[in-house]
Amino acid sequence: MGDLTGKIAVITGAARGIGQGIAERMSASGAVVVVTDIDIVAATKCAAALPGSAIAIKHDVRDGASSITLATQVIEKYGQVDILVNNAGVGPKPGPVQHTTEEEYDRVMDVNAKGVFLTTKAFVQEMINRKRGCILNISSIVGQSGFGMVLPYVASKFAVTGMTQSLAHELAPYGITVNSIHPGIIRTDLHSAVVKQFAALQGQTEDETWNWFKGRIPLARFQTPADIGEMAVFLASDGAKNITGAAFNVDGGWEMH
Repeated sequence: MGDLTGKIAVITGAARGIGQGIAERMSASGAVVVVTDIDIVAATKCAAALPGSAIAIKHDVRDGASSITLATQVIEKYGQVDILVNNAGVGPKPGPVQHTTEEEYDRVMDVNAKGVFLTTKAFVQEMINRKRGCILNISSIVGQSGFGMVLPYVASKFAVTGMTQSLAHELAPYGITVNSIHPGIIRTDLHSAVVKQFAALQGQTEDETWNWFKGRIPLARFQTPADIGEMAVFLASDGAKNITGAAFNVDGGWEMH
């Protein structure tokens, strides 16, 4: 695991699931963690349980003003931000494209894609000024290869992958690295809700659908939030200072490129 001692890490959507796993691993590695989430009660609980120094701040990634307020609060308190993890996301409501509403498309894109843009925009000038920083964007295995019945979600995660590459080019002259992490199947509340809906669409039990997903994983095991946290810690550490614009699959072999 990398050493993040003294680094200030802001993690969006960190109250539970993957974000919480990243917060726990970064805190254990010495980072001061800012747990942000639209659910401030859960965020406060998460921050209090971390092993190191941490605070919780309410943040709605869909709102540019919220991102600016968050960045202002963090920089006023700590004087800098070393690591930004754009993790906040919502899952899809699976269904055929002809039955997918415009409202559903906008719901997913506003959080998963626009949220990355707005939060990054709010923090990046401080990193540019100091000529250092690390941005990690949480995409998905379907952010590299498409998957049927979840078009808005796939679109949002491909967007995250593309934004990562664009930012890596743009920010490299300032010593800022930008990479994406692509989680596989994790038994979080988000994935559980999706599996329940897929099971209904396919006329399967939820256990049958979980087993179908597991059967596609070469290592034949699901991933955990801690697995994603370990990758995030490495990419945020000095050991990864020469890595940027890259996509890292943490998926048991689902994607192999």
